[in-house]
Amino acid sequence: METSDGRAETERPDDVPHPEEPHVTDLLDHLLDDIDAGVVSQLSLSELRDVRDRFQSIEGGLSYGRRLIQGRLDIVMCELDRRNTGGAESLEDLLTRLPSVLAQHTRGAGAPRPVRDIELPAFTEDLSAQADAILDPTAITHLSELTEPRITGIVDALTQFERQVSTKRHEVHRIIDELQEEIVSRYRSGAASVDDLLH
Repeated sequence: METSDGRAETERPDDVPHPEEPHVTDLLDHLLDDIDAGVVSQLSLSELRDVRDRFQSIEGGLSYGRRLIQGRLDIVMCELDRRNTGGAESLEDLLTRLPSVLAQHTRGAGAPRPVRDIELPAFTEDLSAQADAILDPTAITHLSELTEPRITGIVDALTQFERQVSTKRHEVHRIIDELQEEIVSRYRSGAASVDDLLH
Protein backbone atom coordinates (compact mmCIF):
# COMPACT_ATOMS: atom_id res chain seq x y z
CA MET A 1 0.00 0.00 0.00
CA GLU A 2 1.31 3.50 -0.85
CA THR A 3 0.72 6.97 0.60
CA SER A 4 -0.44 9.92 -1.49
CA ASP A 5 3.19 10.90 -2.19
CA GLY A 6 4.03 7.46 -3.51
CA ARG A 7 5.91 6.14 -0.46
CA ALA A 8 5.23 2.65 0.83
CA GLU A 9 2.97 2.72 3.84
CA THR A 10 4.12 0.71 6.86
CA GLU A 11 1.70 -2.03 7.79
CA ARG A 12 0.47 -1.59 11.34
CA PRO A 13 -0.26 -4.29 13.87
CA ASP A 14 -3.55 -2.50 14.52
CA ASP A 15 -4.67 -3.61 11.05
CA VAL A 16 -5.11 -7.12 12.45
CA PRO A 17 -8.68 -7.76 13.62
CA HIS A 18 -8.52 -8.51 17.34
CA PRO A 19 -11.22 -10.67 18.90
CA GLU A 20 -13.65 -8.47 20.74
CA GLU A 21 -13.79 -9.92 24.22
CA PRO A 22 -17.44 -8.94 24.79
CA HIS A 23 -18.43 -10.98 21.72
CA VAL A 24 -16.61 -14.13 22.80
CA THR A 25 -17.48 -13.75 26.46
CA ASP A 26 -21.15 -12.92 25.85
CA LEU A 27 -21.55 -15.79 23.41
CA LEU A 28 -20.14 -18.39 25.80
CA ASP A 29 -21.74 -16.88 28.89
CA HIS A 30 -25.11 -17.05 27.16
CA LEU A 31 -24.58 -20.74 26.41
CA LEU A 32 -23.59 -21.48 29.99
CA ASP A 33 -26.44 -19.44 31.44
CA ASP A 34 -28.89 -21.44 29.34
CA ILE A 35 -27.89 -24.57 31.27
CA ASP A 36 -28.74 -24.21 34.93
CA ALA A 37 -26.64 -26.66 36.94
CA GLY A 38 -28.30 -25.27 40.05
CA VAL A 39 -27.48 -26.93 43.33
CA VAL A 40 -26.35 -30.31 42.03
CA SER A 41 -27.57 -32.14 45.11
CA GLN A 42 -31.13 -31.10 44.26
CA LEU A 43 -31.07 -32.51 40.73
CA SER A 44 -32.39 -35.97 39.94
CA LEU A 45 -29.97 -38.50 38.48
CA SER A 46 -31.44 -38.13 34.99
CA GLU A 47 -31.18 -34.33 35.26
CA LEU A 48 -27.57 -34.61 36.35
CA ARG A 49 -26.74 -36.76 33.34
CA ASP A 50 -28.58 -34.44 30.97
CA VAL A 51 -26.84 -31.32 32.27
CA ARG A 52 -23.47 -33.08 32.26
CA ASP A 53 -23.93 -34.21 28.65
CA ARG A 54 -24.85 -30.70 27.55
CA PHE A 55 -21.77 -29.23 29.22
CA GLN A 56 -19.63 -31.95 27.65
CA SER A 57 -20.97 -30.91 24.26
CA ILE A 58 -19.93 -27.32 24.98
CA GLU A 59 -16.52 -28.53 26.15
CA GLY A 60 -16.10 -30.41 22.88
CA GLY A 61 -16.81 -27.24 20.92
CA LEU A 62 -14.42 -25.17 23.02
CA SER A 63 -11.66 -27.78 22.65
CA TYR A 64 -12.16 -27.82 18.90
CA GLY A 65 -12.01 -24.02 18.74
CA ARG A 66 -8.92 -23.94 20.94
CA ARG A 67 -7.07 -26.40 18.70
CA LEU A 68 -8.12 -24.36 15.67
CA ILE A 69 -6.62 -21.21 17.19
CA GLN A 70 -3.48 -22.93 18.47
CA GLY A 71 -2.84 -24.48 15.07
CA ARG A 72 -2.85 -21.05 13.42
CA LEU A 73 -0.72 -19.62 16.22
CA ASP A 74 1.91 -22.36 15.84
CA ILE A 75 2.08 -21.82 12.10
CA VAL A 76 2.67 -18.08 12.48
CA MET A 77 5.22 -18.68 15.26
CA CYS A 78 7.10 -21.02 12.93
CA GLU A 79 7.28 -18.21 10.38
CA LEU A 80 8.53 -15.76 13.02
CA ASP A 81 11.14 -18.27 14.17
CA ARG A 82 12.29 -18.75 10.59
CA ARG A 83 12.81 -15.02 10.23
CA ASN A 84 14.50 -14.50 13.59
CA THR A 85 16.93 -17.39 13.16
CA GLY A 86 17.67 -16.60 9.56
CA GLY A 87 16.52 -20.06 8.59
CA ALA A 88 16.18 -21.00 4.97
CA GLU A 89 13.01 -23.01 5.49
CA SER A 90 10.77 -22.52 2.49
CA LEU A 91 6.99 -22.29 2.47
CA GLU A 92 6.91 -25.84 1.16
CA ASP A 93 8.98 -27.00 4.15
CA LEU A 94 6.62 -25.24 6.55
CA LEU A 95 3.56 -26.79 4.94
CA THR A 96 5.22 -30.21 5.07
CA ARG A 97 5.62 -29.81 8.84
CA LEU A 98 2.05 -28.56 9.20
CA PRO A 99 0.48 -31.93 10.20
CA SER A 100 2.98 -32.43 13.03
CA VAL A 101 2.51 -28.84 14.20
CA LEU A 102 -1.26 -29.25 14.37
CA ALA A 103 -0.98 -32.68 16.00
CA GLN A 104 0.63 -31.08 19.06
CA HIS A 105 -2.82 -29.82 20.07
CA THR A 106 -4.98 -32.87 19.51
CA ARG A 107 -5.13 -33.02 23.30
CA GLY A 108 -5.40 -30.12 25.68
CA ALA A 109 -3.28 -29.52 28.73
CA GLY A 110 -3.99 -31.46 31.89
CA ALA A 111 -5.39 -34.91 32.48
CA PRO A 112 -6.88 -36.45 29.32
CA ARG A 113 -10.66 -36.69 29.24
CA PRO A 114 -12.66 -39.48 27.63
CA VAL A 115 -13.13 -39.01 23.90
CA ARG A 116 -16.85 -38.67 23.15
CA ASP A 117 -18.48 -39.02 19.77
CA ILE A 118 -20.48 -35.82 19.79
CA GLU A 119 -21.66 -33.38 17.17
CA LEU A 120 -19.89 -30.05 17.43
CA PRO A 121 -22.19 -27.34 18.79
CA ALA A 122 -23.22 -24.50 16.50
CA PHE A 123 -21.10 -21.90 18.30
CA THR A 124 -17.93 -23.48 16.90
CA GLU A 125 -18.80 -21.75 13.63
CA ASP A 126 -18.50 -18.41 15.43
CA LEU A 127 -15.11 -19.39 16.85
CA SER A 128 -13.95 -20.54 13.42
CA ALA A 129 -15.16 -17.34 11.76
CA GLN A 130 -13.36 -15.21 14.33
CA ALA A 131 -10.14 -17.20 13.86
CA ASP A 132 -10.50 -16.75 10.10
CA ALA A 133 -10.88 -12.99 10.60
CA ILE A 134 -7.49 -12.95 12.33
CA LEU A 135 -5.74 -15.33 9.94
CA ASP A 136 -7.66 -16.77 7.03
CA PRO A 137 -6.47 -20.24 5.98
CA THR A 138 -5.78 -18.94 2.47
CA ALA A 139 -3.32 -16.40 3.93
CA ILE A 140 -1.10 -19.14 5.37
CA THR A 141 0.53 -19.64 1.97
CA HIS A 142 1.47 -15.93 1.91
CA LEU A 143 2.95 -15.51 5.40
CA SER A 144 6.42 -14.82 4.00
CA GLU A 145 5.01 -11.77 2.21
CA LEU A 146 3.67 -10.13 5.39
CA THR A 147 5.63 -7.50 7.29
CA GLU A 148 6.94 -8.34 10.73
CA PRO A 149 4.57 -5.87 12.48
CA ARG A 150 1.67 -7.60 10.73
CA ILE A 151 2.91 -11.03 11.80
CA THR A 152 3.39 -9.83 15.38
CA GLY A 153 -0.12 -8.40 15.39
CA ILE A 154 -1.54 -11.73 14.26
CA VAL A 155 0.35 -13.53 17.05
CA ASP A 156 -1.00 -11.09 19.65
CA ALA A 157 -4.57 -11.42 18.39
CA LEU A 158 -4.48 -15.22 18.28
CA THR A 159 -2.88 -15.39 21.75
CA GLN A 160 -5.63 -13.17 23.18
CA PHE A 161 -8.34 -15.23 21.49
CA GLU A 162 -6.87 -18.53 22.71
CA ARG A 163 -6.73 -17.17 26.27
CA GLN A 164 -10.41 -16.22 26.17
CA VAL A 165 -11.50 -19.64 24.91
CA SER A 166 -9.24 -21.48 27.37
CA THR A 167 -10.66 -19.53 30.30
CA LYS A 168 -14.19 -20.62 29.41
CA ARG A 169 -13.03 -24.18 28.77
CA HIS A 170 -11.53 -24.42 32.25
CA GLU A 171 -14.78 -23.10 33.70
CA VAL A 172 -16.74 -25.78 31.85
CA HIS A 173 -14.31 -28.47 33.06
CA ARG A 174 -14.93 -27.41 36.65
CA ILE A 175 -18.69 -27.71 36.24
CA ILE A 176 -18.44 -31.11 34.52
CA ASP A 177 -16.20 -32.41 37.31
CA GLU A 178 -18.68 -31.19 39.92
CA LEU A 179 -21.59 -32.91 38.17
CA GLN A 180 -19.66 -36.13 37.65
CA GLU A 181 -18.57 -36.18 41.28
CA GLU A 182 -22.20 -35.90 42.38
CA ILE A 183 -23.23 -38.78 40.11
CA VAL A 184 -20.45 -41.04 41.40
CA SER A 185 -21.18 -40.15 45.03
CA ARG A 186 -24.81 -41.24 44.62
CA TYR A 187 -23.76 -44.67 43.40
CA ARG A 188 -21.29 -45.01 46.25
CA SER A 189 -23.85 -44.00 48.87
CA GLY A 190 -26.55 -46.25 47.44
CA ALA A 191 -28.79 -43.33 46.54
CA ALA A 192 -28.58 -44.58 42.95
CA SER A 193 -28.11 -48.09 41.58
CA VAL A 194 -26.84 -49.61 38.38
CA ASP A 195 -30.45 -50.36 37.49
CA ASP A 196 -30.98 -46.60 37.16
CA LEU A 197 -28.75 -46.69 34.08
CA LEU A 198 -31.43 -48.73 32.31
CA HIS A 199 -34.16 -46.15 32.85
